Amino acid sequence: MRLCTSVRPIAALIVLLGAWVLLALAWDDRVAHGEDEAPGGGYVGTAVCQTCHTEQHELWTGSSHAHTVEAASVDTLPGDAIDGKRVSHPPGATQFLAEQDKTIAVTVGPDGKPTRYHLSHIVGRMRVRMFLATMADGRVQVLPGMLEAPTGTWFDYTHLIFGAGGTDWDKAPIVKPGDPSFWTGPVRSWGAKCASCHVSGYEPKRPVGGRGPRMTYRALGVHCEMCHGPGAAHVAFHKQGAQGTDPLKPYEDYAHDRAVGVCLQCHMESEVVGRGFRPGDDVFEHRDPTLLIDPERIDPSGRSLELIYDGVPFSVSRCAAEGKLTCISCHDPHGSSNPSQLRKPPEDDALCTRCHEAIAKNPEAHTHHDRNGSGGRCVNCHMPFLSIERGHGVVADHSISTPRYDLKGDRIAQVACTWCHQGGLVAPEGAPHLEEAALKEVHASWYGERAQATGWMAAIGAARLKQPDAHVGLLGIVRDATLPRVVRASAVELLGAYAKQVPLALLAFARDSDSLVRRRAMTALAGLDGKAVNAALQRGLVDRSLAVRVASARASLVGWRRVQKDAALLKAALPVLAQDAADGPGDEMRWFRLGAARSLAGDDAGALEAYVRQVELDPFAGYVKQEIVRLKKALGR
Repeated sequence: MRLCTSVRPIAALIVLLGAWVLLALAWDDRVAHGEDEAPGGGYVGTAVCQTCHTEQHELWTGSSHAHTVEAASVDTLPGDAIDGKRVSHPPGATQFLAEQDKTIAVTVGPDGKPTRYHLSHIVGRMRVRMFLATMADGRVQVLPGMLEAPTGTWFDYTHLIFGAGGTDWDKAPIVKPGDPSFWTGPVRSWGAKCASCHVSGYEPKRPVGGRGPRMTYRALGVHCEMCHGPGAAHVAFHKQGAQGTDPLKPYEDYAHDRAVGVCLQCHMESEVVGRGFRPGDDVFEHRDPTLLIDPERIDPSGRSLELIYDGVPFSVSRCAAEGKLTCISCHDPHGSSNPSQLRKPPEDDALCTRCHEAIAKNPEAHTHHDRNGSGGRCVNCHMPFLSIERGHGVVADHSISTPRYDLKGDRIAQVACTWCHQGGLVAPEGAPHLEEAALKEVHASWYGERAQATGWMAAIGAARLKQPDAHVGLLGIVRDATLPRVVRASAVELLGAYAKQVPLALLAFARDSDSLVRRRAMTALAGLDGKAVNAALQRGLVDRSLAVRVASARASLVGWRRVQKDAALLKAALPVLAQDAADGPGDEMRWFRLGAARSLAGDDAGALEAYVRQVELDPFAGYVKQEIVRLKKALGR
């Protein structure tokens, strides 16, 4: 799973200022990292927002958003670190030491020997706590020891993030000191891989000579303007008497997809494909999401198998698609006293029954459970907790779906009935134990066809199983414009495995009105040859959507042979690849693609520049290092 996000507070202005004092102590080169929240780019900072929005600010200071990452201190470190204990997280261990104003973590280094590191920051509170080390050269890396917050259990980060491949999703790989995936390596760079959703005003930064910080930012935590947009014009508008239209649009005035997109900029596992997202934008023009095609992360119905931050599951939910539910319908982004910033206590069904009034009047007929028991709770059947992170954590199912036993696919999330009646992670206590066969039988007798997988779920499941005729169902999905965007885009990408059977359909989908479908159609076309395909890719390179242009450029390079034969296609792809690298300068693969394309075009100097940038980010790229030597010789350097 990718290194990314999870969201978590400061507390009235004096505490906020105190946090910066702690921060100055905890991070030696704070100015170089840009930690002061300063005006610029139209941003004003939380202190200015607080002067008018006192109540919201006070709530926010206690919220998870304000505390997505915190400076290490006696107030934020776990007891084991404060007490200087040596904790075991097989296959490694960490010893904590307090030295003046710092906490030192002594753990295995890239040479396999115990090494001292400055434990500078902590990420997360409720589920898993990550610990960040600021290295001597300014890089910020994720230490190997992580803590299960609910249980106090320590475990190794490698077991959480990196699957072993194949189908054994729960088996951790063997990562040795010095490997790229070792905690000091580029894969574990918090600054490059995770920070953008944990800080405000994130900007990627080129590490000098491959060493040093990989980011700058305005402030730790998710601040007001991350969700509301730059506030300078809003402040000026009110200072001038509030005549006309406020430049900051109220959240409730956004169209449904744009309102949800404000949250999905972080609450959705995705790749940044276009920087500069602002509230009100189409989030899918700036983020390319994990779709319903990855058996390590998500099942065919959209239920989470790994930590993917709820965005895609929620996007396929009928509550969102048909009921126009938004994230803030249930959660208060400013904060609340309830878990997960819910607007109501988790045991209160009012968040569901305000829409489902008929069910609320006679819940037993709907649930077949006692309305006062755990089986009568809406969320226990429709939002059960799903096991993620190799069994180290759980998330609520934000597809808000119906328990169903007939769904087939390469990997299926646990059904709510089984979770509850066989004691899954954090399942309700006291439910009678029932075997799977008995659960299936009673489930079928109660709900029958009402609880069967919908057509698109079955079709995507069949395609993930690589059934020979699965393309028929996929075609029906893509042609149904009423289905959620991520469902249609998933189907068109899965059609790539059947590309030779449906070439004309893929060419047609490359012209779809939805840019998310178009870009995934470009990906699917990469497996086909011919003038019509090249023409579609060429057309994609000038598409109005940057995300489609990037997908077309990457698809053009697959296997290299296409652009070796089609110089015009290569020429058109080069500026798009350059823009892609500029938008994601911390992504070594973007520099690799650009370097390879420039090399194919005969631009040795440009290829050298791109390859140098790649190796700065990934010093383990052995083949590219050889190419750098060759290019330098060719250029007489």
